[in-house]
Amino acid sequence: MTRPFRHAAGHSPRRTAETPTPRTAPAVPAAGPAETPERAARLDRPPVVIVVPAVLALAAGLWDLGGPPPWRDEAATVSAVGRTFPQLAHLLQSVDAVHGLYYALMHVVAGLSGTAEVALRIPSVLAGTLAAAGTGAIGRALGAPRAGLYGGVLLALMPIFSRYVQEARPYAMTAAATVGVTLLFLRVLRSPTSAVLAAYAAALTVLAYLNLFAFLVVGAHGVAVILSRGPLLRWACAATPALAAVAPLAWLGSRQSAQVEWIPRPAAADVGRLAVQLFGDLGGATGPGVAPLTWALALFGLAYAAVVGVRRARAARSAEKPEKPAEKPEKPAETPAEKPPATLDALVRLTLPWLLVPALALLTASWAAHPVYVFRYVFCCVPAAALLAGAGLAALPPGLAAAVLTAWLGLSVPGQLATRGPDGRQDDPRPVMALLAAEAQPGDGVLFVPAKVRKYETVYPSVFGRLRDVALARSPEQDGSFPGREVGTRVLAARLDGLRTLWVVGHTGKNAMPARRRALVARSFAPAGRWTFRGLFVDRYVLRHAHRSNGAGVGK
Repeated sequence: MTRPFRHAAGHSPRRTAETPTPRTAPAVPAAGPAETPERAARLDRPPVVIVVPAVLALAAGLWDLGGPPPWRDEAATVSAVGRTFPQLAHLLQSVDAVHGLYYALMHVVAGLSGTAEVALRIPSVLAGTLAAAGTGAIGRALGAPRAGLYGGVLLALMPIFSRYVQEARPYAMTAAATVGVTLLFLRVLRSPTSAVLAAYAAALTVLAYLNLFAFLVVGAHGVAVILSRGPLLRWACAATPALAAVAPLAWLGSRQSAQVEWIPRPAAADVGRLAVQLFGDLGGATGPGVAPLTWALALFGLAYAAVVGVRRARAARSAEKPEKPAEKPEKPAETPAEKPPATLDALVRLTLPWLLVPALALLTASWAAHPVYVFRYVFCCVPAAALLAGAGLAALPPGLAAAVLTAWLGLSVPGQLATRGPDGRQDDPRPVMALLAAEAQPGDGVLFVPAKVRKYETVYPSVFGRLRDVALARSPEQDGSFPGREVGTRVLAARLDGLRTLWVVGHTGKNAMPARRRALVARSFAPAGRWTFRGLFVDRYVLRHAHRSNGAGVGK
């Protein structure tokens, strides 16, 4: 019963003179009803199936790479990778241990190329290139090169893919690692040797250390093994040591659960947004986007796979019946050219669990226990949606497939522009920095609300280096944290004395200073302006001149 998946995991069979396909009974094509054998042979070549998606992903990733503004999570990356290894280890003991491997890799990158946003985003672009190439390779390994080619192209040009490929965070690397682990999984199904199982276990471990929640893909692989009736015991023998290797990270991450306390319990709107984002869109107000068409292609691919599966089952039952000796063999025994319908079944058995299991697991945990669902934690499932949609495109005649792909590309443009614009991230710190650079004077004071906004000091040292961080008691590097440690009210009052201007920089929605600190500022300073930008605000306070004369801190 494992033959279809094992065949699918290998290379597509070559047509030879020993297995001719008679003209009177043309074979069902591998990737669509209108594909010729010559075209299929060309598409099966690695330069087409693998290189074309890779080139497109690289071009899309490099397009305006410095355009998206760095947001608060990227500021955390800059803060982490600019530390020494001992300081980084100190940080990981208290926060972000689940990103430790990524920070260690990016520390090396920062040492070579600096901490400019473009330099730190390049590894994510390269990872996205590998993910797109690997998606094509999965389709080819399943014997459906057109599905792999189209799937890799769709993935490379999805707005949601560009969103995470163009940031200095681990999620593009996680997607590439997930694709690589899945390719190894196909090797496990085909040839579960000790070497393959060991490589698969090691790859799973690396994946988990890039993103702990991405390890949920192992559950998807388990479902795929069961559905294909594959070597379940041998697969478990590889997954179990990987689970054991990941357990210490999971334990340490659970002790740092405060860093996910901000995650809300998912609502119905979040589930709807998940369906949009998994199929290529940003989930924002960027027009109809590509998601509806991607859904339609994926559903068509599923329907086509179901139809050819039923026809194949009927043909198999008919072949089991004894034929009459005198009957002319109008249709020869099944040849390798007629195997591809089984590869579509294999593609569905692989991609559906990959698409659904991690997201459903996080949603269920978020509803039943503690909220842990954020889309970027399941971003590694987007290649599965791209492969399903690629199978739908591959089932269309070539001319119609080209027209549909062109329409899809047109629908992707608003999302591609949006993710590279000022609204493409949760924060837009650039106008904040422009305001401070133009208006703040050397020696002015600055307060951060909340304290973790201090991460932007490492991103824009030329702006904040001129200002006095009046609340800082212990630097983030010394404290082993991102916000550092702040002084108490008495010390802050002494530091405010003598200032003429105080700037307060904070996150919108979290702009309330503690009551005692707010009262302290109001006693000596009067508000002199407020500016609100995407995700951030700036308040300006100037010294109350009357405060010096009467000591009462009375207002205007």
